[in-house]
Amino acid sequence: MQNTHSTAVQELDVAIVGAGPAGACTAIGLRHSGLRVGVFDKAKFPRDKICGDALSIKVTEAMKMLSPELTEKFEKFSKKLCTTAVKIVSPSYDCLELVFKPKKHFSGSALGYVSRRIDFDNFLVEQFCGAPNISFYENTPVEAVEQHREYVELHAGKRIFRAKMVIAADGAHSLVAKRLANFKLDEHHYSAAVRAYIKGIADPRPENYVEFYLLKELRPGYLWIFPLPNGIANVGLGVLSAVLHRKRINLREKLIEILSSHPQLAARFRHATIIDGVKGFGLPLGSKRMNISGERFLLTGDAASLIDPLTGEGIGEAMLSGAFAAEHIRKCFDAQNFSAEFNKQYDKAVYNRLSPSFRLHYVLQKIAATPFLVNLLVRKVGRSEFLKDTVASMVENFELRKKLSQPSFYLRLLFE
Repeated sequence: MQNTHSTAVQELDVAIVGAGPAGACTAIGLRHSGLRVGVFDKAKFPRDKICGDALSIKVTEAMKMLSPELTEKFEKFSKKLCTTAVKIVSPSYDCLELVFKPKKHFSGSALGYVSRRIDFDNFLVEQFCGAPNISFYENTPVEAVEQHREYVELHAGKRIFRAKMVIAADGAHSLVAKRLANFKLDEHHYSAAVRAYIKGIADPRPENYVEFYLLKELRPGYLWIFPLPNGIANVGLGVLSAVLHRKRINLREKLIEILSSHPQLAARFRHATIIDGVKGFGLPLGSKRMNISGERFLLTGDAASLIDPLTGEGIGEAMLSGAFAAEHIRKCFDAQNFSAEFNKQYDKAVYNRLSPSFRLHYVLQKIAATPFLVNLLVRKVGRSEFLKDTVASMVENFELRKKLSQPSFYLRLLFE
């Protein structure tokens, strides 16, 4: 992958800041647009990204939006594991195992996937590299962004670029979002997480299982175990920032403590080995609706706070926002209209797709903070094949999933 060097001001139609899933999908969607596109990233690819590495079915939805060819390539992508089963352990240590059946509980070939970000992000980058209208400036951090009437100016790698539209895809601490949208962190709509790659875990589940351990002391936080190839797992812990600060918790130390003391984990992790340390990352949640566009700019992915407030999953949401951004950018250039008013169409498209689940999952986040209800749900569903089938069907059936937010659902569970 090559960098393009120039000492003069370089003119672009579109500047995409960040080559993660949101930025890469925006670029993929503009491959055949004829627009002059520059993609900037501070890292050189392939690069790692601290994350849970879980890919929801929104990932394949975004790929279908972008191109059938991309979906076919992902099916052949070898550096992923399909997930078709979930194990959930409640704060009272009750266990619920759900095995999802293709065509019955979900429409695709898998419920989701696990893939290391160093592999998956590079797969996406490779899909736009080589397009004649796209220049990839890797290892080139954007250091300044200035908004002007006729363009947005970017200072990157001692060079100056001018673009008619800029796309913020630079993550949770987005420079572009801070400079152009005046974004500020809200700890009530933000989570902190840590993760480690661990090998040698005893009594592993089958490779298609993902595991969640709900924790009373960190509610509504949870610990996850996501399997990866070669006997390695992504093991992490996520909690709302407000809870973290209120309880003054060191999340790295807490992860080690839980793995060594939890009744269902201690024996499994006794002889396990952490690879390359425990690393932290932030999650700006989609539980608070934001203005994600303005004059000559769009925000995507984590830069737009589009992470699911219940699950903490954000890769699929980022990719969808990138696909919507590419669609909208084409409209901007067709109409030669880059105004804040015109760009509100992008906000509408993104939130029409994501807001219903964000709103519901924010309610469920509050329910997950109530141990009695979580214990009741896991215990009752775990003992009933009918209820297991019902809950498994909720993954793709949004209307059915709404039942989880209704008091009547839990009242019925009491007498089940």
